[in-house]
Amino acid sequence: MLELLLGNEPELRTVEAARRAFEETRAEYEPSARFKALGLSPDASEAFFKDSRDLVNGYYRMENPRNAKIIGLELRLDSDFGKFKLGGIIDRLEYNEKNELVVSDYKTGKVPDSRFGANKMDNMHIYASLCLRERGELPKRLRLMYLKSSTPIEVEVTPESNAACEAAAIETFDQIDASCQSGVFATKKSGLCNFCAYKQWCPEFGGDDSLAKIEAPNIYPTFERD
Repeated sequence: MLELLLGNEPELRTVEAARRAFEETRAEYEPSARFKALGLSPDASEAFFKDSRDLVNGYYRMENPRNAKIIGLELRLDSDFGKFKLGGIIDRLEYNEKNELVVSDYKTGKVPDSRFGANKMDNMHIYASLCLRERGELPKRLRLMYLKSSTPIEVEVTPESNAACEAAAIETFDQIDASCQSGVFATKKSGLCNFCAYKQWCPEFGGDDSLAKIEAPNIYPTFERD
């Protein structure tokens, strides 16, 4: 919905345009297979779209859309990191009031605890690297926009932070690649385990990882190398 609204010229990003964008988005999403798969009752469906409207209101409490200097929306960027190719989709690429390049990302959940907030910026630093590699300009700031609480969180990007981000990405690739070659993966329990397709074979849960290649031959990722 915000993509539709911000796709207009600044002077056309009115409240009426926001309402039309919301209704258009609902009309497209409600009959879709993705929405039907949620299995919501009529009351739950209405609550879902009420929450969605509340998120839009939360956005309006953060900024006036007419002031946003948008360069790209849902912008796909891909780049060659030498050993592998990496890509991502940026919610918003824009210039702020100081004409600094900013990568913005919408979040519908709660603002993270300060102990874990830095981890939420990891993907954003990757986006900054992609911008530098593919557009020739390193963003100055990264911004997470928490719609529910109308809370923006920003961090500065520097050449040093960008170099550290790229080094971490390459190190992660090397670790995964080595594990794929050996068939041995280091395991560590976390909340993400509940979403892992490998869980039934994982030694942390009493499984036998040697059976994974037999029972699920596609469980190991492949990489696009140059």
